[in-house]
Amino acid sequence: MKTTLFNSIILVTIAFISTVIGAGEASFGGVTPGKSIKDLKNKNPLITHRYSADPGVMVYKDRVYVYASNDGDVANKNVGENKYDQINTINCMSSSDLVNWMDHGPIAAAGPNGAAKWAKNSWAPHAAWKTINGKDQFFLYFANSGAGIGVLVADNPAGPFKDPIGKALVTPQTPTCNTVKWLFDPAVLVDTDGTGYLYFGGGVPDGQKSNPKTVRVVKLGPDMTSLAGNPQVIDAPWVFEDSGINKIGNTYYYSYCTNWDNGPYGNARIAYMTSNSPMGPFTYKGTCFNNPGDFFQTTGNNHHTLVEFKNKFYIFYHTEWLNKQVLGSQKGYRTTHVDELPVSNGSIGNAKGTLTGPAQLQDVDGSALNYAASFCWQSGISVKGQGPVTQVNYGRGGWTGVSNVSLGSASSITLKASSASGATIKICTDSENGKALGYVDIPAGGSLQNVTGKLSGAAGTKNLFFVASGDATIESWQLDGGAGAGAGPAPAQEQAPAQEQAPVTEQAPAQGQAPAPAPEQAPAQNPAPADNGWGFNGGFGGFGQAPANNGWNQPAQNPPPAPANNNPWGGNWNQPAQNPAPAPANNNPWGGNGWNQPAPAPAPAAAAPAAPAGGNGGQCAGMWAQCGGNGYSGPTCCSQGTCVVVNEWYSMCK
Repeated sequence: MKTTLFNSIILVTIAFISTVIGAGEASFGGVTPGKSIKDLKNKNPLITHRYSADPGVMVYKDRVYVYASNDGDVANKNVGENKYDQINTINCMSSSDLVNWMDHGPIAAAGPNGAAKWAKNSWAPHAAWKTINGKDQFFLYFANSGAGIGVLVADNPAGPFKDPIGKALVTPQTPTCNTVKWLFDPAVLVDTDGTGYLYFGGGVPDGQKSNPKTVRVVKLGPDMTSLAGNPQVIDAPWVFEDSGINKIGNTYYYSYCTNWDNGPYGNARIAYMTSNSPMGPFTYKGTCFNNPGDFFQTTGNNHHTLVEFKNKFYIFYHTEWLNKQVLGSQKGYRTTHVDELPVSNGSIGNAKGTLTGPAQLQDVDGSALNYAASFCWQSGISVKGQGPVTQVNYGRGGWTGVSNVSLGSASSITLKASSASGATIKICTDSENGKALGYVDIPAGGSLQNVTGKLSGAAGTKNLFFVASGDATIESWQLDGGAGAGAGPAPAQEQAPAQEQAPVTEQAPAQGQAPAPAPEQAPAQNPAPADNGWGFNGGFGGFGQAPANNGWNQPAQNPPPAPANNNPWGGNWNQPAQNPAPAPANNNPWGGNGWNQPAPAPAPAAAAPAAPAGGNGGQCAGMWAQCGGNGYSGPTCCSQGTCVVVNEWYSMCK
């Protein structure tokens, strides 16, 4: 009896040890790796665990950095339409090969927990770098919804970022900007002489669909956080939004998204113009990218970045392909893709959107220190932290896959990892269910530590997969006992290898410049509830029918009067600067008091303006609903006409 009891205890103990600290393949009994949404033959979207919209791209030395509006976590499937009013973080990711992307985590840009507390939102980011006083500085521009442009600064491309001026850089009070319908979508260029230029704006005023004249360019001060002149108009034909700027040779290329008015250049396509000066004038040349709906059957807004990297040109853009795969229909959650862009003799050809994506530019050096948050495929993981180094959290059966790793003849692998209850990581090739090269047992405990496992059969260049038997966190990995031949990750505090893209006194030349797009794109057929933080229904004019006077034009607690017709959005726009008057909740749909700009002496409360009458040319429903330029109340705005639906995104009063 004693012998039987003793044997039982031994068996239970062995089983417990196997479960807790791992014991090779035995730890994977009953563990089924999750399925990747992105097929292993595809490289697009860049990441599939977080929605990342409006890609703004910067080249710094030997890496590409992508900054994107954070549309939320893919794992959260219990969501409605994306209203965009809660976007206040910026996703940051980087790569040296355009296939494996390091997730640096979401940058807290706006809102009460963000660097720019004066702003409610952080849309459509774009970054640039410049050497100032012998030190590389990184500047991250973003849109506070459609109300202005902010800027953050950091000593590292991945942050942390801070707000250097404590207010918006561009506002409706900036000269020439009071007629810009949407003050958003910044793009920035640091020229070869070190001078910075900022491009922004969008929108289609009534009767001006062929020449909206709502885009601006302004010279930046040497500090990149001030303006060195007044913004100038860029007369981009049929423009809607989404500024982009590049310099190829001695020519400046301004690119943008066309509007939805059935113009000669197509709806919501990427068009471009050229000039011999960064301030223009620019001459229209053609289009270079169709709407994503032409490639993925997910028609929506179109935001892009054109970039030159390692002697090739690429276009970064977003689609709702992933959103549709996960949620079953388009709900406005976008994800960034990248594809090659044909450029020849100064002319830009038409790129095609694909799931395949670009060819990998170089193998990953397995013998270098590699970060776990740099991968191509995944299932059942999340990334925690923000900055140059982050960690990957794996659930039971969760895994990541790294494309084209040079294995050499590695005989072991070391992970910097932790697991509260203990777990085993299976190292395999070809797929998450592929041949196991070895196992790494992570002992129970909450602290990251180096743990090593033996490998057998490692050779050549293979896709390398890390599969978890249970909950675990991994920060980095490194093969030992063999010589790798590819490239490792950028060091934690000193981003990336050589191949400088720009002279010491400036940002990597214009080819790394990207437009920062605006996050509006939910289909019109899905109405959003009123008062969603904007003060009107669902983004720019709502994504359906919004009741009149639903929060946008409510009287303020003591707002100063605004000049007539100076606010194309409606409401009190041009409040004088300094010392804002307190405003009640929801009085400012963009966040903050007034327009986050001070006001000397508040005037008595003004009565809510009457809903404007619609007329010919006024948009009436759908995503970009407007009437007469200053009211958002859906079809009711067509008091002088009939609402005619052009497509699911756009309708007009006729």
